[in-house]
Amino acid sequence: MRKIFIIALGLGISLQTSVLAQRGSLESESETYNLDILKVKMNVSVIDADKKTPLKAKIEVRDVVEKTTVHESQPADGKADFTLRRNKVYNLRLSAPKFEDSLIVLDLAKDVSTDQVIELNPKRSVIEINVSDMETGDGLPFGVTLTNKNRNEVIVLDPKDGNNGKYKVRLRDDDEYELEVKNPKEYIFYSNTVSSKKTSKLAVKLHTLTVGAKIPLYNITFETAKWDLNDNSQRELDRIVKLLKDNPKARIEIGAHTDDKGSASYNLQLSQKRAKSVFNYLVTKKIPAQRFVAKGYGKERPVASNDTEEGRAANRRFDLTVLSL
Repeated sequence: MRKIFIIALGLGISLQTSVLAQRGSLESESETYNLDILKVKMNVSVIDADKKTPLKAKIEVRDVVEKTTVHESQPADGKADFTLRRNKVYNLRLSAPKFEDSLIVLDLAKDVSTDQVIELNPKRSVIEINVSDMETGDGLPFGVTLTNKNRNEVIVLDPKDGNNGKYKVRLRDDDEYELEVKNPKEYIFYSNTVSSKKTSKLAVKLHTLTVGAKIPLYNITFETAKWDLNDNSQRELDRIVKLLKDNPKARIEIGAHTDDKGSASYNLQLSQKRAKSVFNYLVTKKIPAQRFVAKGYGKERPVASNDTEEGRAANRRFDLTVLSL
């Protein structure tokens, strides 16, 4: 067989070469002849389907017949290259945290691109959003914007895409989104932080701009025992600035509240310092000081039980009250 094989090579007979290759005997027959035509170099790039950017992913290649792993890696840039044998079938499996797995069959007995750019779709869950009037319960066909706080992603929900203020949207699992309603002037603005991990339904109830109306300000937050405003809090306060400029006769109070951790005097002092930070910020935005009050209440006005972490979180809050119009 060896002589016949070598002669066949010398004559350039490809049929015999192919048969021997399929039997897995080509390389063992001769160390002299390295027939690279029986090998295929694959180049794989894994990217985020949304952002079109490289994605760190686990890349695994398995021989379907022999049930063996021939390549396994997890490159930071999502790129890998490896050599496979022609006329064989492989499973190419790709996976990354918070992304849907992908399985691709590479049949190298057929024409297969050696450069594979594979998109992985982020895992998403559906959340229902219902925008309505606080007093009447009627649906309000107002637009909604969701800004991903973990990455560069903005989702805009147009009123014509919903059903009288009712929307269904798919959010990336575990990511947090800042939700804002595009409301007209007669309604007080609404913003909140949402995550599909925490809720599947969100009732957005809007208050009309009337004396005595009170709304929570979900996005004014501080680090523990701190009173410095962060970027998130400033964006929320900018909405208050717009509200006051759109309604030049309005006068409001912004109240700062705490949970019951710590003494009454400590919590009162902390809330007053936070209220003062809010006051100072609004003044820098050219809002006359006589148009708003920023007051710290400490732990004296809880809206939930302080016996649970969920209740304490609800009590650590700011709220806005319309004093006059």
